[in-house]
Amino acid sequence: MKLVEYLAPLKNASQQARILATMYFLEATAGRRQLTTGDVRKALSDARVTNLKSWNLTARLQQAGQFVHAEGSGATRTWELTESGRAAVAAFAPPLPPVSRGIERQNEAAALRARVAKITDAETRAFASEAVDCLEIGAHRAAIVFMWVAAVHEIQERVWAASTPSAITAAVQSHNPRAKMCKKRDDLSEYNEELLMQLAHDLGVIDKNEKAELLKALGLRNSSGHPNKLRPGEYRARAHIEDIISMLF
Repeated sequence: MKLVEYLAPLKNASQQARILATMYFLEATAGRRQLTTGDVRKALSDARVTNLKSWNLTARLQQAGQFVHAEGSGATRTWELTESGRAAVAAFAPPLPPVSRGIERQNEAAALRARVAKITDAETRAFASEAVDCLEIGAHRAAIVFMWVAAVHEIQERVWAASTPSAITAAVQSHNPRAKMCKKRDDLSEYNEELLMQLAHDLGVIDKNEKAELLKALGLRNSSGHPNKLRPGEYRARAHIEDIISMLF
């Protein structure tokens, strides 16, 4: 189904209703949750909605209340339907045809990529992007490993930025007196990842709950990165990626 078909029964609906329906359609069919007003306007234009030049999309979205969530400002401000917004559109708009699992997987990957794109550190973002690539093609163990590498790199960056070499050395040697002295950023790679989590907690980079959840993620990474009978499924791998993104980014 094309957007022009989906909006046809709504031709007499309000501008706001058609804007929300367009966002709902793009999310369901293309996995595009966060949209600028430019994105929505282009979709409406492609669907040949009349008198579109007179529409003030920002005003209509601002008036949508709890149905939308906004992030950012200016031309780059993005809008996303909330759960109540999705429910509202589903109540007045025509039903969408069932989506195949393959398309759903592509949509889910697109939504994850939108979140990954917001990661500021380029190296961390590259690892996380590879994790999503692996998830989309069904390489679940690789997805888990790559996302954990992204998490470790991010925590190393935060530890280095939040402290000094002498303080890092003192903290890590309080748990392992034989641990290498930290003199430069790359020395953090010499510490095993469980010790790194403890170090990050000691220095206030992560809290107690985040440490506990990250150690669980480390356990899954270890099981996925070594020869054994574990075969993590799609949902477990995606949850691993989503959990780390939610905690760290």
